[in-house]
Amino acid sequence: MTWHAIRAAGESVAATKALLADASVRTWLRLSVLVLFVGTLITPFLVDFNNSSVALASIEGTDTAALLVVTALVFVLFLCVGTVFEFVFIDALRGESAGLVAGSERRFHPGMQVFALRFVLFVVAGGSVLVAAISLPTPWAIAAGVVLVSLLLLLDRLTVGFVVPIMLVGGCSLAAGWRTFAPTLGAQWREYLLYLLVAGVLWLAIAIVGGLVSALFALGLLVPFGTLGVAVSEVLFAQGLSEAVVTQAVLGTLALPYLFVFFVFVLLIHVPLIAYLRYIELFVLGDTTERHDPIPQLRTAIRRE
Repeated sequence: MTWHAIRAAGESVAATKALLADASVRTWLRLSVLVLFVGTLITPFLVDFNNSSVALASIEGTDTAALLVVTALVFVLFLCVGTVFEFVFIDALRGESAGLVAGSERRFHPGMQVFALRFVLFVVAGGSVLVAAISLPTPWAIAAGVVLVSLLLLLDRLTVGFVVPIMLVGGCSLAAGWRTFAPTLGAQWREYLLYLLVAGVLWLAIAIVGGLVSALFALGLLVPFGTLGVAVSEVLFAQGLSEAVVTQAVLGTLALPYLFVFFVFVLLIHVPLIAYLRYIELFVLGDTTERHDPIPQLRTAIRRE
């Protein structure tokens, strides 16, 4: 057995270098916007569930239903745009240079098909977990929820990682893409199982490295912003302002620029990381079904070298 996923893990490094080695600033920015929607590797937000009652009390008196509706609409919109961008991102990995708007217009129809599937998967997962939580004892509900969500996430990952490229290459629908991919998945399930293991290990390793790099950058970024904050504070104190007013003014002025610079940095370092993981999928797909190879020229060039 060839074990295509292991080979792809090495070849994807060369593919990522080829994509970004001579990329312009415009290309990096376009890819960073795509990465924002197709997924990053770390979550910089921590939730303190011990203080959840405080959070609920803080919104007491507001229209909770309206807040939930708005949140759901934002999520659906983000998922919709992100699904279309999945196609545009793969186009970029294949060497196409269409802009975000032009690429989205061209891939809107197949993107909506995949979005409909992902939306249904999300609704099914949420509804099933809710039913399990109500009708089953807590341990069984947790186990059932984990199994179901894992299966739905697996279906989503296979669709985005392998069926979407088939739709691009063949110009076919989502249903036709799955009909094409299903026999390959059944015949070479060991290869795709290995892919899941390799991708999971690499995802974890890259997420840790990306998180550490982001944390170090956040600490290093405190030096210039902290120095500027001290200088501004001294000027404001010289004007006779109180410490509370000075602190509020400095934080209010510098917090947003600090977060913006950090956010842009995180997106930029995620560009090669996400591109690398997605190239693994494209290499595995092409090795298991040559007819629908999404990157035949890139594959040939890398293996020739």
